[in-house]
Amino acid sequence: MKKLIPYLLLLVLFVVGLVLKRYREHDQPVFNTPTVTQEKSATQRGSNTADSKNNLDVFRDPDAEYYFTKHARCRMECRSITQKEVKEIVGKAEVNYNKSELDAAQGSKYALEGYTSKDRQHVRIIVAPKQKHLSIVTVIDLDREWECPSCK
Repeated sequence: MKKLIPYLLLLVLFVVGLVLKRYREHDQPVFNTPTVTQEKSATQRGSNTADSKNNLDVFRDPDAEYYFTKHARCRMECRSITQKEVKEIVGKAEVNYNKSELDAAQGSKYALEGYTSKDRQHVRIIVAPKQKHLSIVTVIDLDREWECPSCK
């Protein structure tokens, strides 16, 4: 029996590795995102390619599900920004590609910018599209520095 323990341990580690691999593959974005240079060149030429329109459609989907990270919720509370306002800005999908991370290891992150409807705060919202939802990573006020000691 003692001779079987190392083999059983290896088998358990192998199974755990397979489960983690499938989980990571499942959590990757399914959206076909352009590279930063492709998008910049299309913007500089003043043209809108079909690919860039299709990629922005995910933000404009009124039925999209949202997941707000703990950090994003904390930042929103400090800045008095509601989920409704975040969804309005995301729905307009004004992407700042200079602040976006399209090649991030965990999946693309888009920096969407706009103004809140209630008090016209100029905000940047970092959004990570996932397979089943839009993950709101953080919300930044571009005009004012806020004290948020509880948000680290």
